[in-house]
Amino acid sequence: MKRFIVIPLTLASSLLLASSSADEQAIAKGNQASALLVQKLGGELKIQMQSNSALGALNFCSQNALTLTEQVAKETKTSMKRLSLKNRNPLNAPTPQEAALLNRWETLAKNGEPLPPHELVNVSDTAAVYYKPILINNEACLKCHGNVEGELAKAIRAAYPDDKATGYKMGDLRGMIAVEMAR
Repeated sequence: MKRFIVIPLTLASSLLLASSSADEQAIAKGNQASALLVQKLGGELKIQMQSNSALGALNFCSQNALTLTEQVAKETKTSMKRLSLKNRNPLNAPTPQEAALLNRWETLAKNGEPLPPHELVNVSDTAAVYYKPILINNEACLKCHGNVEGELAKAIRAAYPDDKATGYKMGDLRGMIAVEMAR
């Protein structure tokens, strides 16, 4: 009888370790891909802000942010998107499942609880989606996402007639990066 108990436990342990290892690899790949996107997009926005003001950053985003996200996804062999409940571009609207995750994170933030650094959702045996919160953690973000007025507000409305991405404060949850990958 001992053999029958030991074999299933050993098999279960092996499966758990394999799953844990696959999850760790997916988390590492999601971290790497999302960090690269933040580095490239943030770096370019910083350059635009310094040389062309917030209007330059807005023009860059409206013309290049989706393409840059696709380029980083291609480099990292993933599928990526930036999502928000208060999206500026309708293409960055979350699915109902992603909206549920963002709402859960919003509730945590409103209750003063820390957000998880990431979440991993296994969508199948061969694919996973890594989600990383995007926080307003730089004063420069507020130039386009805070209380925007004047010429910049007009330019945002012209580029994004259905914009919902203003009114943020430092520390607010802006949205998330979703990285879908093969396992």
